[in-house]
Amino acid sequence: MNKLRTRLTISVLAVLPVSTVLALSDSDVSKLQQTCEAARQEALAPMRAQKTQACIEQQLRRPEHCERYYQTYGNVTPGPSGAPQQGYYYDLPPCQEWLAARDALRVSRSRP
Repeated sequence: MNKLRTRLTISVLAVLPVSTVLALSDSDVSKLQQTCEAARQEALAPMRAQKTQACIEQQLRRPEHCERYYQTYGNVTPGPSGAPQQGYYYDLPPCQEWLAARDALRVSRSRP
C-alpha cells in the first residue's frame, strides 16, 4: 500500500508545474479551482445554449423553464445511488492541474 501511495504521489507531483508544487496552499488550490471552473463554463456555454434553444423550439415548456433547466447542464450531479456523477470538461488542462494540486495538498496534509 505504501508503494502505491508513493507512486501516486510521485505521479501527481510530476504532473504539476514546479511553481504549483512549491506553493501549495488552500488559496493556491482555490485559485486553480476558479481557473478550472471558468474554463469549464466557457466550454459548456455553447452546449447549454444549444440545449436551451432546442428545448424552446420544441415548445413543450416555457422558454424560462428551458433556460433555468439548462443553466447548470454539465455540472456535477447526484447519480441514481446518490453518489456524485462527474460533470463535463474536467479533462481540460486547467482542471487537471487543479485536481492534481488538490490531491497533492491532501497527500501533504496526511503525512505526519
